[in-house]
Amino acid sequence: MENRLLLAFVLSLAVFVGWGYFLAEIQGPPPVQEPGMEEPSKSAQAPSPKSTAPGSTVIPQSESSQPIAQAPATAPANPFPGEEVLIQVSTGKSHFVISNRGGTLKQLELPQFNNDEGNTIDLIDNPDHLTPALALKANDPEITAILQNAHYEPSTTSIALSEHSPEGKLTLTLNHSSGLQVTRTYVFRHNDYMVEMSTQISAASMASRNLQYQVLLGPGMGGKIASQTDYIVFSGATVFANNERIENPPEDITNTAYFKGDLQWVAFQNKYFGSALIPQQGTKSGVVFKEKDQSFVGLELESVQSAASAQNFFYAGTKELEILEGKGHHLVRLIDYGWFGNKFAFLVKPLLKVLAFFHDLTGNYGWSIIFMTCVIKLLFFPLTHKSFKSMKGMQKVQPYVKIIQERNKDDRKKMNEEMMELYKKHKVNPVGGCLPMLLQIPVFIALYHALFFSIELRGAPFMGWITDLSVADPFYVFPVVMGATMFLQQKLTPSMGDPMQQKIMMFLPIVFTFLFLSFPSGLVIYWTVNNILTISQQYYIYHVAKD
Repeated sequence: MENRLLLAFVLSLAVFVGWGYFLAEIQGPPPVQEPGMEEPSKSAQAPSPKSTAPGSTVIPQSESSQPIAQAPATAPANPFPGEEVLIQVSTGKSHFVISNRGGTLKQLELPQFNNDEGNTIDLIDNPDHLTPALALKANDPEITAILQNAHYEPSTTSIALSEHSPEGKLTLTLNHSSGLQVTRTYVFRHNDYMVEMSTQISAASMASRNLQYQVLLGPGMGGKIASQTDYIVFSGATVFANNERIENPPEDITNTAYFKGDLQWVAFQNKYFGSALIPQQGTKSGVVFKEKDQSFVGLELESVQSAASAQNFFYAGTKELEILEGKGHHLVRLIDYGWFGNKFAFLVKPLLKVLAFFHDLTGNYGWSIIFMTCVIKLLFFPLTHKSFKSMKGMQKVQPYVKIIQERNKDDRKKMNEEMMELYKKHKVNPVGGCLPMLLQIPVFIALYHALFFSIELRGAPFMGWITDLSVADPFYVFPVVMGATMFLQQKLTPSMGDPMQQKIMMFLPIVFTFLFLSFPSGLVIYWTVNNILTISQQYYIYHVAKD
């Protein structure tokens, strides 16, 4: 029974991981438009049902009474004279570069984090110079061109925050000759990924045009992350509305989708980082659309006689559990543990908090994983002890079981009755070894996802050659040690079942070794230490304990 359970668990895990690889291979990367093949945005079809939350609506551009239009592809030479000023804002954890041209965000660096090339992470990725992040947009091409290209007057050109200067404010003002007046305000705080934003737009002379406005986020916000383990993680436009997290793959965005009702945020996110617009006041709905081949999200502002006034928050930073929980607004739902892992999220979060607790004590996430493994093993010690004792008892009665099976091979009913009498006489339970193991499987799944998705492990060294616990062991030392400990564990386990099943079980350490070659080294360390502790417990029960 125990061997069959372990075999089923291993095969399920292999299918689970293999399915992710398979999907990554058949789906491939999103389509990339060839240079010189630029097309205007299309609005012909509605997104697939999985991209639309209850309470949200999808409105084709052709059916909307006031479609949000793009700025003209061509414009007169230098229609917006003036000098571009780049405002530098350093909050400690973040470094912003904001342009007074449209009041948009050109660069957002996180100095504490590097990309795979060793450069500082920049959450802005707009190589094709599409509509910049935090740009304003109207349902009139002429007004959109003014909002995005006119040079605003900045209140300052530099903000550097510290403990002694914890808050800074940037105001950008536009008084255009057309009568359009815009005030954009950003409030930054020291070591805070959250920014307060407010937008006031007045167009008294254009009241009859019924102008509508949006504030946009994209493209590529969230930063590029290359990882061996990103194949099961969604990266891209995400919306949280009506208590549902809606992912919007690029291939499903063929039309502008409007998300109304209880809208909490619109965002871009990947495995480790996220950026979100969080409505507060003056927001009508959330929007998701594409410009060329790139996804955008945004907030549609409430407008009265072509005037709008709105407040919202802008979050751009890491997807750390404690930080997101502290921000409210359901931002913690930026973290997604995958379809399977979300079922055990109630266990994932406590495990991450335990990991953070040990990191505060040790300052090293590798040792934190080891200590956490010891605590988990200690908590499950009574169950594991009971399981091994049951297996030991089953081993003692195995010769009698074979005699009963041989004697009653043509009478299954009598065979079962005699076996039940045998188990009762020797006080053993044939499922006693399975039940404790089953109870531990949810904890393993939760821990797997806690370590797999945790940004805390990203770039975190352990010792020697392990310089990043979030990626695979570069020299495969721990996967090989893990396989060796698993083989030793199999050797210590009582041999029950038919010979073919026993051979399959002895082959499993090899399967696991190859399976774990690409797993994050933090997860492999957990499994290895867990095996070592299990071997110690097995040895004590089978070779030391007399009962």
